[in-house]
Amino acid sequence: MDAVIHLTSDAEADRRHALRCATVLRDNDALDLADVALLLHRDGVRLATPASPEYDWLVELLGSGVTVTLGTTCLDAREIPHDAVPAGVELVPSGVSELVSRQAAGAHYVKIP
Repeated sequence: MDAVIHLTSDAEADRRHALRCATVLRDNDALDLADVALLLHRDGVRLATPASPEYDWLVELLGSGVTVTLGTTCLDAREIPHDAVPAGVELVPSGVSELVSRQAAGAHYVKIP
């Protein structure tokens, strides 16, 4: 079973909520999740930049096995260079297409906000 957390906001409360959800799901052995994915979309992509106050938390989650994915179309629309995101972040052409693909594969969906 997989879970995907879909963050579309750059609001502090939303960023923190998405990271807390990823942390809780990663640590919940009772759910037997094969993959916890944080999909950053729209303004949510800003979480994956060094300017984000939660950048270190995101990097820690990456190092602990949480998948972080974002669409290059959202980076490009916000003029964020692709190399500004940390190593380990999976760049895909379209975040929304990735979301549909993960849901089609049976991932459980958490939307923030």
